[in-house]
Amino acid sequence: MARKTEHPARRQAFFKALMGDFSQHLRIPSAFIKNLNRRSLHTCRLKGPSGQCWVVELEKRGNRLFFHKGWEEFVKHHPLEVGDFLIFSCDGVSMFDVTIYGKTFCEKNVKAAKRRSGSNGIAAKRSGKLPRRSDSHADKRRAVDGVEETSLRPIPFQSKNSFICRVLTARTLYEVYIPTEVVIAEGLKAGTAIKIQDTFEMSWHLRLRANHDRVLMRSGLSNICKANKTSHGDTVIFEFVKPRVVQLHIIRAGVY
Repeated sequence: MARKTEHPARRQAFFKALMGDFSQHLRIPSAFIKNLNRRSLHTCRLKGPSGQCWVVELEKRGNRLFFHKGWEEFVKHHPLEVGDFLIFSCDGVSMFDVTIYGKTFCEKNVKAAKRRSGSNGIAAKRSGKLPRRSDSHADKRRAVDGVEETSLRPIPFQSKNSFICRVLTARTLYEVYIPTEVVIAEGLKAGTAIKIQDTFEMSWHLRLRANHDRVLMRSGLSNICKANKTSHGDTVIFEFVKPRVVQLHIIRAGVY
């Protein structure tokens, strides 16, 4: 009787396009979780293009699972940026082979990317909608609306949508003034109700306030910052992705 030819089990894979706040965590698609070894859901290993491995802790929030502690080091080493495209191929236990594609749609040359960025950090690119940075060498400056910014580096965020970019200070915890051009572009005014959502799919509803002739976000901001475990020096980006819907992005201090 002829023996059946045994074929190795097919490796399961998923892909992620990097956008928004990916530097601290990255969500694993819910449909893919069933392919993981249930006994190994606390940690996994990511093997990069060089063959080097990183141990990454997995964080569960509700029925969602994220690459979390250790993911930041993987991001810095490769240096990943908005627009990169990653394929994660799993061995069925807890090892992922990661293939990285850049904006050219070809595999990313990590060594060349490090040389371009000048470090092991995230490759930073300036969006045309970001406020222009001063050429001054001063360590600090005051933004037009009085919110203190503590970094003169460009922010690694790009979007065709209107957005507000603020470096987190004690004041930003409680209020953020909305620039006039954003107020006009988004049709905002005092009393407008908006929804702010983060990358963990949590959401908050705020009503805009007025201070003299300016519009600002105030009530509820401290709760949003607390829920996302922000710290002074983090860059907080409020992106208007839909009418009255704001996507929250957080770029942690020291990652660019």
